[in-house]
Amino acid sequence: MKQLWSGGPVYTDDPAFKITTDSVLLADFAGGVDFTRSMDMGCGGGLLSVLLHHARPEAVFDSVDLRQAAVDVCRDNCRANHIRGQVSCVDLRQHRSLGQPGAYDLVVCNPPYYYSGKPSPDGDRAAARSGLSPAQFSGAASYLLRKGGTFCLVHKPEYLTDIFAAMRLADIEPKRLQMVAHKIESAPSLVLIAGRRGGRPGLAALPTMVLCNADGTPTKEIRRIYHMQTKA
Repeated sequence: MKQLWSGGPVYTDDPAFKITTDSVLLADFAGGVDFTRSMDMGCGGGLLSVLLHHARPEAVFDSVDLRQAAVDVCRDNCRANHIRGQVSCVDLRQHRSLGQPGAYDLVVCNPPYYYSGKPSPDGDRAAARSGLSPAQFSGAASYLLRKGGTFCLVHKPEYLTDIFAAMRLADIEPKRLQMVAHKIESAPSLVLIAGRRGGRPGLAALPTMVLCNADGTPTKEIRRIYHMQTKA
């Protein structure tokens, strides 16, 4: 394991569960939500819970993934960071097996972005890209969230229509959106979305987050998110 930044949490250096930009940005996006119990759907190595726990150590962080290898690594990361919560091997498409309905204030998800097409011949890769559709992850989030609870996810902008439609059908109202672009002149390549279960209509579009300055260096916002000022 390695320390993510000086004085920060530790995380496995297993190459199968890398530190990814989308999860780091999602953790920061969700970090301002007031919650006492969180569920990470499709947790991988548990990076989202590790980062969220650093900001809110008193909370409980449950995690699920359909891959046993991911569950094992996530469990190790939770133990190493003294994170309270259960880590379980569950297929999100069977969301009624996830636990008690309405038990969570916050649900986070960094799902496979491409949920159709030819499956990978590699077993682990196929499991990681198992085709979780917006209807499936929105339905699971709605089942888990209390009324007024928040669902935060990261995805691709081209699927926004499908995601918003699925969230509304699952009684999760989109409330906050932020596009992410590599440079100021680049088209957005990611979108961060927050919705509220049982919420009223009204979407706040935040300024686009830009990852790099014109010279390729990280922007001030990215340096803050990655703790670059104090990074070891």
